[in-house]
Amino acid sequence: MLVVWEIQYHPASIRGTVRFFFLSKRKLRWLAVSLAAALLLMAAGIALAPRGVRAVALYLDLAVAKHEARVARAELLRHLQTLAELDQRVAEARKQQERLALVLGVGQGDSGLGGYTTQVPERFVDPTAAAAMTRAARLDTACRALEALGTELTAFAARHAELVHTVPSISPLPPDRFVLSSPFGERISPFTGAPDFHTGIDLAASEGTPVLATANGTVEFAGRVPLKTSVHWWRYGNLVILSHGDRYLTLYSHLLSIGVRWGEAVHRGQLLGTVGNTGWSTSPHLHYEVRSRAHESGEFVPVDPRIFVLNYRWSDVEMALAASRRAPVPPSEPIPTALEVR
Repeated sequence: MLVVWEIQYHPASIRGTVRFFFLSKRKLRWLAVSLAAALLLMAAGIALAPRGVRAVALYLDLAVAKHEARVARAELLRHLQTLAELDQRVAEARKQQERLALVLGVGQGDSGLGGYTTQVPERFVDPTAAAAMTRAARLDTACRALEALGTELTAFAARHAELVHTVPSISPLPPDRFVLSSPFGERISPFTGAPDFHTGIDLAASEGTPVLATANGTVEFAGRVPLKTSVHWWRYGNLVILSHGDRYLTLYSHLLSIGVRWGEAVHRGQLLGTVGNTGWSTSPHLHYEVRSRAHESGEFVPVDPRIFVLNYRWSDVEMALAASRRAPVPPSEPIPTALEVR
């Protein structure tokens, strides 16, 4: 026997149409199951809603954290760039102080600038952060070493004030009016085509460019050495030699004119003469030498003048510094004196 449930819908208005719904027992079961499922889903949703809210909150927190990490990394990169610039400036200061120490004769041991032992904490797994920590440690070590050497140099200069004025520490030509045409050291002679040792530097400049004393001193020689006296020194053309105390000599050759006399006291920056093309010279230039008294023999031996010139930036001063600590240069001709060439 078929059992059917009848559901009637009567609208509030008497003119409305009465609707009839007929449900079999099977449909009623499906309706009950659907209603139960809906209620179950609603209950589950209510129960799980807090977890869902927390998940959304965690997602938002993660997004904020990622954004903050990107901002922090960008800031770290900016600081790393600043550290790199500081590192470069410290390196320049180190070279300048090493040059000062060398020309003043201040004892140099391990400068402490070549490395560092500070360990980067293991928690800094990000390479950028590790690089920043490493560079910061390096800078700290370098700055401490610079401070120590600076203190030593300052104390030395205070104890030897006169020596500071007799160290040939400026360019013999105005810094903006020359080009280095031949450096110190081994080269092929432009005249003989054979290897020889260049005991100074050649600075190409216009004829008539002023030649300046690089330190306080006394004129040991001013003029030209006769060919019969010395072929070697005759090749230097018009020549001025200054003595600076008992530690240094400076030579200025191939001059067009000479403005000082033998025995005259000169001061740093004083005009000695002008650039010329006399002697063995293919074009106007100044051949400039610095000779330092060797501790062992007491003789004056050539050293690279670029190390001493502090008011001009040489591109290869690092190489010059390194070379100055190696084996001494080959023997050179003795310096002529005014009495010897008369």
